[in-house]
Amino acid sequence: MNIQVKGLVCYNPRMSYWFFLALAAPILWSLTNHIDKYLLSKYLPERGAGILLVFSALSSAIVLPPIAWIYRGEIFNVSSGNLATLLFVGLASAVGLYLYLICLEREEASVVIPLFQLIPVFGYVLGYLVLKETLSVPQILSSLLVILGVVILSVDITKGKRLSLKGRALLLISASSFLYALYDTLFKLVALTENFWISIFWQAAALASLGGLMLVVNVSVRDTFFKICRDMGGKILSLNLVNEVIYTIGSLLHSFATLLAPIALVLVVSGLQPLFVFIGGIVLTLFLPAFSKEEIGVRFLAHRLISITIITVGSYFLYMSL
Repeated sequence: MNIQVKGLVCYNPRMSYWFFLALAAPILWSLTNHIDKYLLSKYLPERGAGILLVFSALSSAIVLPPIAWIYRGEIFNVSSGNLATLLFVGLASAVGLYLYLICLEREEASVVIPLFQLIPVFGYVLGYLVLKETLSVPQILSSLLVILGVVILSVDITKGKRLSLKGRALLLISASSFLYALYDTLFKLVALTENFWISIFWQAAALASLGGLMLVVNVSVRDTFFKICRDMGGKILSLNLVNEVIYTIGSLLHSFATLLAPIALVLVVSGLQPLFVFIGGIVLTLFLPAFSKEEIGVRFLAHRLISITIITVGSYFLYMSL
């Protein structure tokens, strides 16, 4: 049975391709994680999080002109309540991004990203409270199995150290995870009643406006931003633009997938991102060590292999349970 949604057609999750759309997003996002780390360490060693947030926020404006042109007669046909929600969603995603960048300044991508598996937990709670979504027992167990795998993947197994997660990083990513889960929940709530692409427009407009506002009100950020643009503007702007295009495509696929299936399921599939971050780290270490370097000793590879196996099995049962 087809489900009509204003601006697009959603299909029954049992018959749809939501899983593959949801899977493409973490693959693309894992690439942006390595680019973010490279930008922060190579070009933005000081106050990098705030500056990179401005670049990212302003770059989000690339989706505005095409959507405005296609839907020029409908852009403002959004209820005031939904418009306020979409603007809030854009700001929430910006704060979530900022907390992530702060954490990434001090930690490796392979440490930071696994902690984002708190997003499905928050997503499940918010989906239940706001959207009245439910999951079957097999789906919950499969989701927990995926989460178990990524938690194991996030454990520090460095020889001579106690097994632990880093508290400050966990706190920052916990807050970031909640904001991203809130973004997914509220976006779906609005996009199910409003046009999907117009919803994307206003969310991106809020993010871009925040970037512009930071340049206007914060003198330090403005001076640093323009200094970077003068000194190495071509390199950082082009790389960040490519990064934002990749991230935007992933976000569009992810947002579309949330309209086809329960948010918690989509977020769990997004939980494969640590796996792709690690695989990307190995490839970059072997072929582009100047860009990124990961531990690839037997001890670390065995640790990752166990985690990857658990994640893969959990994902298989998750898909088969639909």
